[in-house]
Amino acid sequence: MSQIDRVLGDLTENPRALEVATGAGGLPREPGLYGWWTLPGSIPGVPRCPHPTEPELDLFYVGISPSSAASSQNLRKRVAGNHIKGNTGGSTFRLTLASLLFEAKGWKPMMTDRPVLSRKDNAALTEWQHEHLQLTWAVHPEPWTIEHEVIATLKPPLNLAGSTHEFGATLSAARRRFKEAAVANV
Repeated sequence: MSQIDRVLGDLTENPRALEVATGAGGLPREPGLYGWWTLPGSIPGVPRCPHPTEPELDLFYVGISPSSAASSQNLRKRVAGNHIKGNTGGSTFRLTLASLLFEAKGWKPMMTDRPVLSRKDNAALTEWQHEHLQLTWAVHPEPWTIEHEVIATLKPPLNLAGSTHEFGATLSAARRRFKEAAVANV
């Protein structure tokens, strides 16, 4: 089995609830890739990308940690720290979710050196994640070397970098609206 096949297999195994993924025995402190899964329709308008064996779940996004050999990040620090506990300024995934949800949820982005959510709205986004998302991961010593191939194979709709998904234009427009709303709230 090739490294890519093993990674794809791990990313399409049974997704785990965030409490399980971030608990003991969950995400390792090693480099690798991760996949975010959700129920269809959790964000209206996002195209389906069904799980191969659990069709009631859709793949949203695939990420890596670290992004280069020079980084000290790992799966646990990136996912639990930046993507679940962080803010939109330090997590492209949180930025993407906030951009797609802020209008419907009534969240008011604000501008620092980049668009972010208030503490209250950021907590609401974290709560939304716990209610709607599940996670898979695959350990790989140099995830940046296979990221684009994995994204091209799995075609998650919320990835912009390395993706040719047709949802990219809609996602880019949502991120522009989020930034414009943040600038308007200064």
